[in-house]
Amino acid sequence: MDFDIKTIPTGLRLILRGRLTFTENDCFRLMLSAVTAAHAQGGLVMLDLSGIVFIDSAGLGLLLHARDVLRGRDGAVVLAGATGQVERMLALARFGDLFDSAA
Repeated sequence: MDFDIKTIPTGLRLILRGRLTFTENDCFRLMLSAVTAAHAQGGLVMLDLSGIVFIDSAGLGLLLHARDVLRGRDGAVVLAGATGQVERMLALARFGDLFDSAA
C-alpha cells in the first residue's frame, strides 16, 4: 500500500493505493501518524479507497482503527471511492452503518 495526503477545503483527503491487509499494518499506522500530526485540530478526513484493489478483515480493522483515532481528535471520517471487491467487503461488514460515505 502507498498513499498521498492532500489538503481539501474541509480537511484532508488520504488517497490509498494497493492492497489493504495485515501486511500493510505498519505503513497504514505510519500514514495515520502523519495525518494526526498534520491535522491535530480535528475536521474531516476522507479516506479515498478508489486505488485499493483488495482488502481483507485486517484491512477492515485498520479502517476502524483510523476512525477511532480520528474521531478521538474531534474529527469526522468518511469513506469514498470503493469499488469491486473492496466495495463488496465494506457492504458485507456493514461499514455503511459505521462510516459516512462521500461521492
